[in-house]
Amino acid sequence: MARGFVPTLALRASVLIALLAAVRPDAAAQTRDWPSERAPKPLAAPQVKFPPYEIRTLPNGLKVVAVLHHEQPAVSIRLLVAAGAAQDPPGKPGVASLTAAVLDQGTTTRRAEQIAGTIDTIGGALDTGAGSDLSFVNAVVMKDSFKLAMSLVSDVARRPAFAPEEVERQQQQVLSGLKVSYDDPDYVASVVFDRLVYGFHPYGMPNNGTAESVSRISRNDLVAFHQAFYAPNNAILAIVGDLTAGEAFAGAEEAFGDWARKEVPAPTSTNPPEPTRRLIVIDKPGAVQTEIRVGHIGIPRKHADFMALDLAIKVLGGEGSNRLHRVLRSERGLTYGASADMETLKQTGEIVADTDTRSETSGEALRLIVDEFWRLQRERVGQEELADAKAYLAGSFPLTIETPDAIAMKVLNVLFYGLDLSELQTYRERVNAVAVDDIQRVARTYLKPDRLSIVLVGDSSAFASELRGLGFGTYEQVPVDQLDLSAADFRRGGGRAKPASGAEGGTPASTPPAVPAPSAAEVAEARALIHKAIEGKGGLQKLQAIRALTARASTTMHTPNGPLQASTMTYIEYPDRFRVDATVAVGEIVQTYAAGQAWVKDPEGVRDAPDEMKESFRRRVKCDVIALLLAASRGELAVRLAPDVPGGGGKALKAVEITVGEIGPVVLAIDPDSGLVVKETYRSREPDGERILEEEFSDYRSVDGVQVAFKAVVRREGATLVDRVVSEIKLNPAIDQTLFKKPSGH
Repeated sequence: MARGFVPTLALRASVLIALLAAVRPDAAAQTRDWPSERAPKPLAAPQVKFPPYEIRTLPNGLKVVAVLHHEQPAVSIRLLVAAGAAQDPPGKPGVASLTAAVLDQGTTTRRAEQIAGTIDTIGGALDTGAGSDLSFVNAVVMKDSFKLAMSLVSDVARRPAFAPEEVERQQQQVLSGLKVSYDDPDYVASVVFDRLVYGFHPYGMPNNGTAESVSRISRNDLVAFHQAFYAPNNAILAIVGDLTAGEAFAGAEEAFGDWARKEVPAPTSTNPPEPTRRLIVIDKPGAVQTEIRVGHIGIPRKHADFMALDLAIKVLGGEGSNRLHRVLRSERGLTYGASADMETLKQTGEIVADTDTRSETSGEALRLIVDEFWRLQRERVGQEELADAKAYLAGSFPLTIETPDAIAMKVLNVLFYGLDLSELQTYRERVNAVAVDDIQRVARTYLKPDRLSIVLVGDSSAFASELRGLGFGTYEQVPVDQLDLSAADFRRGGGRAKPASGAEGGTPASTPPAVPAPSAAEVAEARALIHKAIEGKGGLQKLQAIRALTARASTTMHTPNGPLQASTMTYIEYPDRFRVDATVAVGEIVQTYAAGQAWVKDPEGVRDAPDEMKESFRRRVKCDVIALLLAASRGELAVRLAPDVPGGGGKALKAVEITVGEIGPVVLAIDPDSGLVVKETYRSREPDGERILEEEFSDYRSVDGVQVAFKAVVRREGATLVDRVVSEIKLNPAIDQTLFKKPSGH
């Protein structure tokens, strides 16, 4: 029996969401637009006061900053040398990284085991390393070990022995690590993307080098690098912790005052290339997922537009907003996560979006990412989206300066990039000063969606044939076992593969691209999952026999003014009628939907439901779980598999995507053992646009042979809106038809 609406028998908590707008925290409140669905307002940001600091430069040119932080009896010492992988000698990427790795493996005055034993004895930590633009020696100790720690840091940085056996040992460790890394699609995608964006600029090679380059590095290379760049006039020392400024500067003078300054080689590298459209496919046969990187050259950290562009990228795929996650994960179910970020370096930086997806959905995911780059450039960002991104940056800032070590990192970053330390004091103000107009300006200035660098690492046989139809007709394919980052064509020994010819793609169309058709095997597996879910609910005959129900529940609605309790009674009659009566502190609220018409009642009277509320009701009727299962079983709706969804206790839930007309995809996450639907995700039409709703079902019980979820939680893009606990359900009761009729005279 075909039906347009059959309830989940979890008593759809989603139909209660609109109550949030109608219920007021007090009787004197003004009428709100209906509905209003918002997460609770965040708490007011606490006051942040950056600790006091002083900066001095020693006669040898060493810049020393002392930050006074007395909340813990600890001290962080960070020595930063302004030379890293960008200063590697030509043809030998990895020298700076290997040099730093050997620093604490023995000096001219201490053996490696003495260094390790000393720092362990005082309960401290010592580490060394190198990045693209810098090398470092760090130590964290208790206050009473400050002088000893300063001596260790100075010795390690200034007098490494570079013992041949230690150099060889570290070299072998790097080579072993690289061998493992090249089996990791995530690593391969990242290093190929950097090489694609930065070309043969030193930024384009991995900091730790390649297997070929590391094998060519000698002890003499490390000694030469250290002698050239490790100098006091090429370094910054940050001392942060439970000290006075006098104690910090005296310690710096004692440990580093006799370090002789020297002439440091001037930078010789050229500027990175301009953005150029290029797609590289690294073929990894048998891979079940594809790693995707999309982006291009960015701006340096010191750029005046850094803050505005950083927030724009946060809207695209960062904390607090993240359009990419919403589209790829929540709406399409193509991945577990997607993000975008800006990496900023001394000379420039990069903008990169990344995700992974099933091999067969690689093209679709790529097309959606590129479309979001275009949308951010062309369309004005909403105030709410920008406010969310700004709230995250401003709100999380205090967490980044909680400890002496974290403060030291902040201070060094500011000084290293040539910024003013006062910017740490005004960080929140500068974040909150960015306006929508600023986002639009930087997006149009710096985003180049027509010149994106794109890397796909996966089994090309599963997606390469679809790239042309999705606008990516020209690409280069390289077998992973032939990958060579030092080659112009990324291929070891030359022999560049001919690019696949076709349309260059150009500007995306205004409508979304067609989703590649699932294979016959995928459709069969998806339909088997639908059948399992129907059986898990009680079987086809039981579900088809449901004609009406009533349910009583206790509901908590999470409003901007705090949680609100309600007792609810729900009446449902198929195929398309429901009524929800809610008793709350301010009175009775009624919602009714009947054959496309909707009306509401609250303490102010009875009225027709606004159009957006009516549309929201209509969508929720069509997205009912059991209605979807029955329609899919009859072949009325298209189905396909979706990526597995994480469940409780580490269990992976099977997922099926059901396409529902103009609503689009609805994803059901199903327990593979019981067949019960645990989660449902779909798009809801709200006053401020379409939003992703997720309903989570639990506490299933048998009611007349049908499995009913007695508990449900509704979330809107991650924020909890409704918690509902059912106390009583009756199947196929007699329902008074007048309940669905709007009272006359209203």
